[in-house]
This record gives sequence, C-alpha cells and structure tokens, in this order.
Amino acid sequence: MKKLPIWLLCGLAATSSVSAMEQFIDPQDGMFDASQWVLDNAVGFMPVPIIITDPAVGVGGGAALVFFHESDKRKQLRQENPDEVVGLPPSLTAVAAAATENGSWLTGAFHFGSWMEDTWRYQGGLFYGSFNLKFYEGDIPFDFNIDGLYFMQDIDYRIAGSDWFVGAKYSILSSQSTFELGNDIIPLDPINFDLNDAGVELKVTYDSRDTIFTPNDGLKAKLSMDFHNTAFGGDVDYQKGRFQANYFAPVRTDLIIGLRGDYQTVSNDAPYYARPFINMRGIPAMRYQGDEMALVELEARYDITPRWSIVGFTGTGKTLDDGQSFSDTDYKSVVGGGFRYLVARQLNMRAGVDAAKGPEEWAFYITIGHAWQL
Repeated sequence: MKKLPIWLLCGLAATSSVSAMEQFIDPQDGMFDASQWVLDNAVGFMPVPIIITDPAVGVGGGAALVFFHESDKRKQLRQENPDEVVGLPPSLTAVAAAATENGSWLTGAFHFGSWMEDTWRYQGGLFYGSFNLKFYEGDIPFDFNIDGLYFMQDIDYRIAGSDWFVGAKYSILSSQSTFELGNDIIPLDPINFDLNDAGVELKVTYDSRDTIFTPNDGLKAKLSMDFHNTAFGGDVDYQKGRFQANYFAPVRTDLIIGLRGDYQTVSNDAPYYARPFINMRGIPAMRYQGDEMALVELEARYDITPRWSIVGFTGTGKTLDDGQSFSDTDYKSVVGGGFRYLVARQLNMRAGVDAAKGPEEWAFYITIGHAWQL
C-alpha cells in the first residue's frame, strides 16, 4: 500500500480532534459539558482532580478516573428526552490515588451499580492508605498514624417499586495504629497495635431525590444499625446506630434549599477511630469526637445562569461522652460558601470549590456532585 500524503494524515487527525471536542459541547447552549463524552462514548471517563486542603491532613492532591456505564433503559429514556435529566442513575466505576503534605496517602477502586431499573443498588470498594492524624483527649492532641486495608460490599433492594429500600453492608478494616505519646520533655516510645474490625450493617433507606449527583428536589433518609463482632472476622465487639437525612427543595426554579441532619451513637467498647465525630466542611476530621454526635446543616444554591451557581452554607453540631447531658457540651459551628458549574447537564452533576470557616480555621474543598454524601 502506498503511504498516505502527510496533508491527508494531518487532515484526518484534525477531523478526529474536532470530533472529540464536539463531544464536550452541549448543543443546547453551546457550553462545555461532559454528558455526551461520559454517556455516549464506550470508553468515556471523567477525570476528576483531587485537591485536598483538609486541616486534618494538610494540603495535597491526586486524581480519579470515573467511568460511567449506562443501562439500555436509561439510554433509551435519555435519547428520547435529551433536554431532561433521567431519574435512573447510571452505574459508575472509579479508581483514585491521592497524597498530602503530612505524608498521608490513599489509593483504591470503587463501583456503584444500579440494576433492573434501579431496583437493586450495589456499592463495593477496596482501598489502601496511610493517614497521619491527631486524636484529641479534650483539647490535648496526640499524633497517630493509621495504616490499613479497607474492603466493603453494600447492597440495597427497592421495595415494590416505591422509594423505600432495605439493605445490608459488610466491611472489614485491617489496620495498624501507631500513637506518638512522647514529647521533648517526656520522651516515650510509640505505642503500636494491629486490629481487624469487621461488621455487618442493616439499614432502611428512603430516597426520592431527582438525581444522585446534585439533587434539586427530594429526600434521602437512612436508619442503620452496625454490628461489629468477632464472628464476622474482626477482633472487636461493638455497635453503632445512625440516623441521617438530606432534604432538597426548589424554593424557585433558580433557588435550591438543602437541609441535612445526622445523629450517631456508639457503644463504649468501640475503638477510637469508630467514635462519631462532627463531619462538616470547616472542621478537621476527628477533631470533635464523642460517644454521641448530632449536627444540622443548611445550604442554599442560587443559579446565576443555568450553568453557574453560587452556594452558601452554615451548620452546627456537638458531641458528648457517656454520662454527659446534651447541655454539658458546646456547639461547634461553621459558615462558608462557594461556586458550582454544571459540568454534566444530563446527569445534573455540578462541580466547584467551597471555602468554610470552622471554630478554629479556614478550609477549602473541591466538590463534585454534592458535599453531603449519604
């Protein structure tokens, strides 16, 4: 065969490049949009930068590749109504790796599957990482490292086509913890211990949200009991109860209000990392822990244009130990704001940056989908 002329090769390459770029332009408004790339392309994936600024681990970053898999039914509904968001969630697979300036790092893979027109929902993951954190006794911090492998399998079943699900989850954490208890005045050797922690969670969930990514309407609430026992492959016995709810309501077509509540309680024999802590933007992980934890958070999103939005949020929470009453401890509050861009219209997936001020310091977050995960 004769070689193709160089000008023809260049033309084919340019045509291919233009065709690829067209997949990132939404024909509805001519703006950048990843919907066609991740849903219509057999090898479509969404590269997600991971930028970490959580005060608990310091500044860092990494990357994730998120692959979307669409069922035939969902694809049919989307192609019949290209201007609307299809309620059926797509399945997705993600691989990720990240590290921070204090030496913490994490790598792993995750899959979310939605089967039989969202009758079954499955989540599974395998992660390995090492985290340098602080454990607080009152206001006294102690440095520690936890290094471990985490494996989980989670399944939910929709009851009779309703918005109610029943489900179960199995997880196991194989970890090694090292506590640095000494200082310049009192030198002490580090304390090391290994631990396998396995548990089965039973749960009831209600989910009427219009999308799993960035909801505009609906409620997701979950009541769960988590039983950790040596019979499941672990070394410890304890129980954990939790009720959490995320509610979204469109006050106007361009204004979405969200309300979040979370209550957790754990038995006294739970390991240190399993004790509930206030988990809100602006507060370092594990900073405020207790045998019980309760929080409430409010968020408002205003759509300046169909693509660009601003958000504002505030919240408060408290923890208490066994024997304390609710009035014995102080509230820990946050306030913050950020912006969003509608990066995938047909998934109603928004992404952006948040800044939040907690009781002690500022923190910045990259948000993909919604900051409230449940």
